[in-house]
Amino acid sequence: MSANKLCLLVSVVVIFWGCAANRPENLGTGQSMRHLTTEEMQVKKLKVNGVELAYVEEGKGETVVFVHGSDGDWRNWEGLRPSLAEKYHFVSLSLRYHYPNAWGDDGRNYSRMQHVEDVAAFIRALNVGKVHLVGNSYGGFLVGHVALKYPELLRSVGLGDPNIIAPTSADGKTALAAIQRDQAKTRAAAKAGEARQAVILLWAAVLEDPDAFQKASPGQQQRWLDNAKTLALSYADVGRALSVTCEQLGALKVPALVITGEKSRANFRYGNEMLVSCLPKNTATAVVPKARHDWFAANPDAAAKAILAFITKQ
Repeated sequence: MSANKLCLLVSVVVIFWGCAANRPENLGTGQSMRHLTTEEMQVKKLKVNGVELAYVEEGKGETVVFVHGSDGDWRNWEGLRPSLAEKYHFVSLSLRYHYPNAWGDDGRNYSRMQHVEDVAAFIRALNVGKVHLVGNSYGGFLVGHVALKYPELLRSVGLGDPNIIAPTSADGKTALAAIQRDQAKTRAAAKAGEARQAVILLWAAVLEDPDAFQKASPGQQQRWLDNAKTLALSYADVGRALSVTCEQLGALKVPALVITGEKSRANFRYGNEMLVSCLPKNTATAVVPKARHDWFAANPDAAAKAILAFITKQ
């Protein structure tokens, strides 16, 4: 055999061995699979309820579906993907009208009720059996209602600052009124067609920091702006919001985790306290250190650890 042919053979063997060694089934203890960057992720689509919903997925095992909040999309959960995909089938979707989904109309079908039905239909369309379902803020509100209406679809539910039931204490009512006053400014800007200003005011309110938008990375700012048009639709639906009673929450049939940031605004804290008091006694709670309402982005490692600790017990 010539020297050139021998070198070629060795190169092929080395390349094959290197690829095989990096397959998930061949990873040894302490080794991690190589995760794609956000830009490298393949965005897939599933048609549900007459529209196509974009989503990404990675990993194998039981499926964990993540649902973003207002002014968000599938990219919200990217900080958690590497940790979750090591042991589970990570799936993150973009709701109807949210980036990069196409608008088939003027937004007339943007509603909490429609989004609940879309998430349920999406889970069915995945055809993976029961899933763990996690959401934050508006997404937390949605997954809570999915869990109440369609418990047969779920293994568990993770409720991040969901605002699904209002606090009844005097301090809780005061905190809720305060954020509602701030969000009224967001609503006014959105209604006036000032989408960028509405985004700036929204994050100033929920993160309780007037400079929250300016402090965010250029990439995060762009992600928020990519979904700016949905804010007017969201506020238009407020009058038709789904409601739930403490008794209904107490009858929840799937294990639940209520999660928040250590520094989340007071209205979320009081709302979560009310929620936990209503849910079954075995409900778990988690507080992500050094994080506010955007706990999944502010401290993704701790957030992933809290979610993993919960779902591995279910």
